[in-house]
Amino acid sequence: MLSDKSTYYYLKTTAICLTIVAAGVVTAFLVYTRALLIPLVISIFLYTILAQVALYLRQKFNFPQWLALTVAIALGTSFFIAVILFTTASVGQFLKGAEVYRQNLIATIGDLASKLQQHGINIDQNFIENYIRELPLFDWLRNLGGKLFSVVSNITLIVLFMTFFLLGSKRKSRPITNPAIKAMLANVSVYLSVKIMASLITGVIVASILIGFQVKLAILFALLACLLNFIPSVGSIISVLLPAPVLFLQYGLGTEFFIVMGLLTATEFIIGNLVEPRFLGEGMDLHPVAVVGSLIFWTLVWGVPGAFLSVPLTASLKIVLSKIKQTRAVAEILAGRLPQ
Repeated sequence: MLSDKSTYYYLKTTAICLTIVAAGVVTAFLVYTRALLIPLVISIFLYTILAQVALYLRQKFNFPQWLALTVAIALGTSFFIAVILFTTASVGQFLKGAEVYRQNLIATIGDLASKLQQHGINIDQNFIENYIRELPLFDWLRNLGGKLFSVVSNITLIVLFMTFFLLGSKRKSRPITNPAIKAMLANVSVYLSVKIMASLITGVIVASILIGFQVKLAILFALLACLLNFIPSVGSIISVLLPAPVLFLQYGLGTEFFIVMGLLTATEFIIGNLVEPRFLGEGMDLHPVAVVGSLIFWTLVWGVPGAFLSVPLTASLKIVLSKIKQTRAVAEILAGRLPQ
């Protein structure tokens, strides 16, 4: 009896240790291969959307398959080209007015220093002004150029992978019958469709607000708001805070500053807490704690792209775990339910 109990605990401890080692190996593999896996995973998710677009064009407008696929590929490619063009144009416009913003910042600091001196608080205004005048804008520009080159390289890989997937779908193949894969593709497709629509609406509203108040980099901030909507929890907070420095440089702490910040906050709150839950329903069946945990894990593993992909990746993993008897309890915990 004692021997059986000892064997049971030994086997259980061994299984736990092997699971921890396997998790470490998989995590190391994800980190080591991130340069290839990130574009591959993004292209797979985009393929699930563009394949639905091609199917819609065939069924609604009787497009031949080759034309529907061509339109879908053109739409995906055009989206990425538009993102690059808008980003580079907005950054270039901002850099042209960099000297004006620098002078506005110096004037604002001078006003703030004089107000603080009235309350007996003295700051070294000359030191701050000299530091601002010597900001290495050209070094930042070179670093930005390097990052943009990296982004363009990743986008090129994504477009290539996505094109191969769409062209591969022309072949006649057996329909997917595996319930786990079908559920995974259905959930990811619904999630991405709703998120894309909500993100586009967010971007349009943010652009309207910022352009209406003539805020510099309005298109860039609207694009970032659209993209950051894919990051759960913290994405909306970041998208609201990003325009704050430019608003401060343009308007100081005046009425316009607080009106714009209030409108941006209201937009993110309404879309994120009222509109999206209405269309997602049960969503990806993930507990909020699991969502935050997945956000932290995938951000540590894959950086910013991991933050964007954290929810669909975790939801897909949860579906796979729910179909395996030994890991069903983990899937229930991710959903916020106690395993039976």
